[in-house]
Amino acid sequence: MGIASLVLGIFSILFAFTGPAGFIGIILGVVGIVLAVLARKNNPADSVATGGLITSIVGCALALLFYMACLACVAGSKKVMDEASKDPAVGKSIDDFTRALKRMEEEANRRAEKGN
Repeated sequence: MGIASLVLGIFSILFAFTGPAGFIGIILGVVGIVLAVLARKNNPADSVATGGLITSIVGCALALLFYMACLACVAGSKKVMDEASKDPAVGKSIDDFTRALKRMEEEANRRAEKGN
């Protein structure tokens, strides 16, 4: 069980950096903590179980922290985008950009026609 908790702790740390899939790291970390506690209860001097406990705790904490940060970024960006869409200056700049693209396209078409 000590080796399993160590492996789950390592995978928990790896999954912590996956952003939206960070909840998998949280689950792996919790399972790793449970296995490490059970392994240490049977053999308190087992250093592999201690390593599994430490990596599982670190992985679970990192995964939880990064997952919460990812959720906060998504929620914050949604709020910013909603506010930006209500701003008339943004709408005007998008219209200006669209007009400029159309002018560039027309100019490129004229140049292409002259070249043929």
